[in-house]
Amino acid sequence: MAQTLSREELASALDSAYSKLDALLDGVAEADAFDAVAVDAWTVHDVLAVRVWWAEAVVEWIGAGLRDETPQTPAAGYRWTQTPALNQSVVEASAGTSVRELRDRLRAAVAALRRYVGTLEDDQLLSVGVFSWTRTWPVSRWIAVNTITQYASLSKMIRRVLKSNNQP
Repeated sequence: MAQTLSREELASALDSAYSKLDALLDGVAEADAFDAVAVDAWTVHDVLAVRVWWAEAVVEWIGAGLRDETPQTPAAGYRWTQTPALNQSVVEASAGTSVRELRDRLRAAVAALRRYVGTLEDDQLLSVGVFSWTRTWPVSRWIAVNTITQYASLSKMIRRVLKSNNQP
């Protein structure tokens, strides 16, 4: 998702991507497949945990920007070139987290991002450089790549898992 979406496009795409993912997660629950390998050595649970973390991180970054703070991105102790290690640390930290908790956290993060999409001023949402942490992207693009794009890839993984388990 290289393009920057308008407020309306972003809201619609976020709602659609999340609702599709949520429905697929219901299917995974029915198939009892959260422990199925989705990609490399990561299970559906692991990938979901990573997707939750990134959505929550963007919520935190936007909040920090609104408070005139500069959050440490992507996370304390990590550089952008170290995102695979960061993601692995998220997987390890979430090993004992229930799927229900992950889904609740995802729902809350999406709701918070959806509120930001609706309430940020146009320049805060759509302009580059309003918040120091956004660098060369507008906030809208940060939201899109950490939700819509990631939910589409997880949805694809889930469909593959369900198909391999002979689920619809």
